[in-house]
Amino acid sequence: MQLSHKVWSRGWPELSSRKLLALGLFVSLALAVGYRFTNRSDLVEVSRTFPVLGTFATVIVTIDPGDTQIAFHKADSLLTHLDTQLGRFSETGQLYHLNTTYGISAGSELADLIRRSDTLVRATNSSFDPTLGILSRIWGFPEPISVPDSTSVIDALSFTGWATRVHIDEDTITIEPGTEMDFGAIAKGHAVDRTFELLMDMGASECLVEVGGEVRCGSLTGRIWFIGVRHPRIENLSGVLAIESGAVATSGDYECFFIEDGTRYSHLLDSNTGFPSRNSLSATVFAGDCATADAMATAAAVAGPEEAALFPLTTYTGMLIITEDINLKDYSIEHEFGVLPWAE
Repeated sequence: MQLSHKVWSRGWPELSSRKLLALGLFVSLALAVGYRFTNRSDLVEVSRTFPVLGTFATVIVTIDPGDTQIAFHKADSLLTHLDTQLGRFSETGQLYHLNTTYGISAGSELADLIRRSDTLVRATNSSFDPTLGILSRIWGFPEPISVPDSTSVIDALSFTGWATRVHIDEDTITIEPGTEMDFGAIAKGHAVDRTFELLMDMGASECLVEVGGEVRCGSLTGRIWFIGVRHPRIENLSGVLAIESGAVATSGDYECFFIEDGTRYSHLLDSNTGFPSRNSLSATVFAGDCATADAMATAAAVAGPEEAALFPLTTYTGMLIITEDINLKDYSIEHEFGVLPWAE
């Protein structure tokens, strides 16, 4: 599995520029436990990897040695719970209940995620839209085979559209019959946030949680985490971010795709057409929390740089979108918005 990000902690050799990136940086995240930086000598840094949400979660935490086992047990249990409740392929959780009965209590975990999604759908002009589940199913993602019949895509579009298909009331949240919700563009980020907050509340002094390439990190010690942003086309990095606290997410057309008759079709579906967007190769977003970064990265990748430039800065801190020059094969162009903490 290739991740959108690679992570290193304080102690990595000094980077002289953004472009000094190909010096053996492609190290497995699970092995990048790194260097301990803490004010207490009795704390230890440990890491663990769990299978979850159709991918893997990696946790790096600095904590009291006596708390490591319970910390990882609680993290694993929480991630498993969220996978069951929010995963598209679970047949017992809250999302399954919503998609089969078309209603859910406003006090549930999924309801909280829906309310957050509502804000982000509006902020991105529906470039992020969890009502596209039926389209994902028709296309066959995450294991697509071929381009579906255009008639079936057009028919499916009538069952999508957040503004008309989702109804948020004080006591209940309902969707129109036939709508299939899919929170794949925000659920991983939400799981990262919940796990990070759990571990910090347990007394961790430093913590990084990564699920499928979506990252949230922070510390009480001033630790800097170096997070590499993968280039979508070449075996190199687009840059390295130096982050003390925050979240990073990347969405790209290289993550889940197939090629038919020389055309690449990715999971980045456009809510206007029902077909995969070709407006960008990838988008990376730096934000205060990972759910927001996750959703905004998908939205930016779908929308492309011109539309993403209109996304409100209140939803993110920095954004990098990589596009391909149609006149020069395999030549990419970087579009940067907001402020990204590039390592120097």
